[in-house]
Amino acid sequence: MKSKLTPVTLIITAIIIVLGYFAYTNYIVPFYLNNSEQTKEIDLKKDHKLILVPTEKQKNISSLEFEIIGESNQNVSILTYDSAQKNIQRVTIKKGEIEHVNFLNWSSDTCFMDISTDGNAKGNLTLNYRFIGSN
Repeated sequence: MKSKLTPVTLIITAIIIVLGYFAYTNYIVPFYLNNSEQTKEIDLKKDHKLILVPTEKQKNISSLEFEIIGESNQNVSILTYDSAQKNIQRVTIKKGEIEHVNFLNWSSDTCFMDISTDGNAKGNLTLNYRFIGSN
């Protein structure tokens, strides 16, 4: 009985490895390589109105992922919306060390982002964002 299970186990293991490699090369790698990350630096001394756009290769946008890292001595308010003033989301991040990640269902090819504070804020933020879409 033992000798019959060993070849079957090896065949099943080989099939799983081949399927895993196929899924990795055809789905996971293109997903992250074709949806490259973009970066913007933000000085909190004044309010910012940003326009985020995908790279030229990206089509059929389905979501938007952004990460904000930095420091602020005041609360930071972030408003995201599309050109039709739909899909509006407001996030308020507490002052101090900031590390915030947000995933949005997004269908527009442009994202408008307003970043503001209550007064004379001090600090810098780094905005890393990525539009997720098929090519």
